Amino acid sequence: SSDLSERPGAQGLLANMSSKDKTTKGGLRTRTPEPSRAAPKDDDKSKDAVEALREKLAAKRADITLKKAPITTLRLFSISAVEYVIYYVRTILTSLITWLVAVPLLALYLAAKLHFAPELFEGPVCGQKAGALGWQIEFALIEAGWWLILGILSSVGFGTGLHSGMMFLFPHVLQVVTAAESCHTTNGLIAWYQHPCKLDCSTTTGPFDDSTVTFWNLFMKVTVPCMVWGFGTAMGELPPYLVSKAARMSGSTDDEFAQEMEDAKTKTDIFSRMKLWTVNFTEKHGFVGIFLLASWPNAAFDMCGMCCGYLMMPFWTFFIATALGKGVVKVNGQAVVFVNLFGSRAFAVLLKGIDYVNGFVTSLAGKDFDLSSKVSGLRSKLLAKFQQQSRFAPEKIFQGDDDGKLVLSEIENLYANQDEPATIAKRVLAEWDADGDQAICLAEAQAAASRTDGKVSLSSLDPGAPTSFLKTCWELFIVGLVLFFVVSIVNQMAATKQAEYDEAEVEELKKKESKKK
Repeated sequence: SSDLSERPGAQGLLANMSSKDKTTKGGLRTRTPEPSRAAPKDDDKSKDAVEALREKLAAKRADITLKKAPITTLRLFSISAVEYVIYYVRTILTSLITWLVAVPLLALYLAAKLHFAPELFEGPVCGQKAGALGWQIEFALIEAGWWLILGILSSVGFGTGLHSGMMFLFPHVLQVVTAAESCHTTNGLIAWYQHPCKLDCSTTTGPFDDSTVTFWNLFMKVTVPCMVWGFGTAMGELPPYLVSKAARMSGSTDDEFAQEMEDAKTKTDIFSRMKLWTVNFTEKHGFVGIFLLASWPNAAFDMCGMCCGYLMMPFWTFFIATALGKGVVKVNGQAVVFVNLFGSRAFAVLLKGIDYVNGFVTSLAGKDFDLSSKVSGLRSKLLAKFQQQSRFAPEKIFQGDDDGKLVLSEIENLYANQDEPATIAKRVLAEWDADGDQAICLAEAQAAASRTDGKVSLSSLDPGAPTSFLKTCWELFIVGLVLFFVVSIVNQMAATKQAEYDEAEVEELKKKESKKK
């Protein structure tokens, strides 16, 4: 007789035998194996049923968007949002830190501010006295919270965040540099964004000979806000990581991550190639890889977060590497660039280097490209753009004005470095002159202040040319970005909640299939 292992179907039978089953050299069994030949087929049918249900639910889940199923999406989003709130409220209320540290400190703070020592919370008087200790602590928390929230908004939302760096941080750096050069010193210059005496020369001390307006002193004035903002951007990178990790821990796959990878593999554009490279680099180098990818303006970093969550990388490994890269290396590198770009002395040194390069190129090509003039022109345009975005208290534009009103010629001086300043001044006056006296007073300027920070900018005062088609398109584009950001968050939270329900349904089917065996 032939060996049993050579008979058709024998390999599957041997695999299902218990450890007590034996065969002789002739292929005879010492006793009959108990496992049934039909069991593997039943297992296959069970797995097929589970996978079929999973695919069916995934296809339905793809339609859970505000566009295709608005009511269902909003319902799931509301449930998810309420659950998040309840979870975090319960976590806070049941924490020992809350009751042993936070609550006593809050009670002590309110008692001191409202009853026992209100003098500890008196604000500063510019050029005369600094704020009291309690006020300084309050201010430090407000300042840190401001930059942290702006950083989170800059990167949260799976690549659809607001560009708060271009809107707030970098114009702030420009303001600090130009104020230091105007005051001819950095000693005593207050560079905090929310401070009432921000960039006021009356708070400075000598010498007033520009000897302290150095790169290092300017850098130290802006590095703390930059780093806090950078840590905020690191926190904004957590949603892709957490969503992908939660999907992996629940036993399902992260559909968004899988879809992103499939799309990237079928495309040949640079951004798709960057996504694939980012994922491969992260998987290969771990902590160091994340740190390096976070240390430069990487548009594909969301894929890094998804990849780390999918690979079940520990939370603190991912977050610390991201925070060090974005909050220490990248933002300080950007601060170095902008301090040198905005500072007159540093830019003068740069122009000398450009002149040397221009001379070398001229000797080779026989033509003067005048690189210094071109670079200076580009810098002037960039400075003008950031100056328009720089934010300040409405009272600042009335400093040195005796009657407390801005007439047309004074408004025109504010926009002297812009194209057609007279036209802009007329638009500004027409927009904010509420009482029709052909001048803007402080109350009218305060009406233009933002509700978020109570400040204005020259660009926010100018309503823009009403017939400018490009300006309208740009504003619509910004509105579209904000709406897309909100919609993507709603869709993502709704899809994640539905995925939880779907996974529960799959588990229920698995239990039913296991009972049939």
